[in-house]
Amino acid sequence: MDLKAMFPNLNTMWVRWSAYEIVDYHGVSYLMPSPGSEAFQYNCAEQPEILVADALELGRQITENADNTGRACASFAARHGLFGLGGGKDVGPFSSGDVAPCYRPVNDREYGEELRRFQDEPRLLYRHFLSARGEAAMAEMPAIASELRFKLTSGQMPQLVCELENLLSALRLFYALLITDSAMPLKVCKNCGKVYYNLHAKSEFCGTKCRNYYNVKAFRSKK
Repeated sequence: MDLKAMFPNLNTMWVRWSAYEIVDYHGVSYLMPSPGSEAFQYNCAEQPEILVADALELGRQITENADNTGRACASFAARHGLFGLGGGKDVGPFSSGDVAPCYRPVNDREYGEELRRFQDEPRLLYRHFLSARGEAAMAEMPAIASELRFKLTSGQMPQLVCELENLLSALRLFYALLITDSAMPLKVCKNCGKVYYNLHAKSEFCGTKCRNYYNVKAFRSKK
């Protein structure tokens, strides 16, 4: 996927924190930066395939009710950040100074996203991925859309600058580009079932360890 060729001036800067944890707030579980964690600003368009593959793998674990999905969500957020589902829309039901984490500015340490809503996004992508592979029905599947805004710079040589609203918009755009790629670079490991990215048409395993383990298991079954 040659993202830079399609969108040479794509603005995709985002903030992630070095560690996240699950916090209870008025009976609701939120995914938030951990105390003492450090903020990093990065360009999420530099390696979009990693973002998509990580989100799909997280969606697989959530869908299959794997152990420690909360920890997996925190690990994903530490690599890529929260999705930007809320942030500054209004102060919500706690307007007397007790502001819910999802209504705080997205770059704030006190910003958080409801764990349930956070998990819904990778789960949705994974369901769509399964349907594209013919492994799940498309019935009642909601449309996947992305916010993409643009502006023209001034001067004699104006440039078209595209902007994405948040990490979720970036993820959906990158996923759409990858899932419609004729090379079909999004694959499922033949051994462990992990979703991974590989441009090689004959790739069947997410890594050497899985390939060797599968081959040994196949050899022993023949014996």
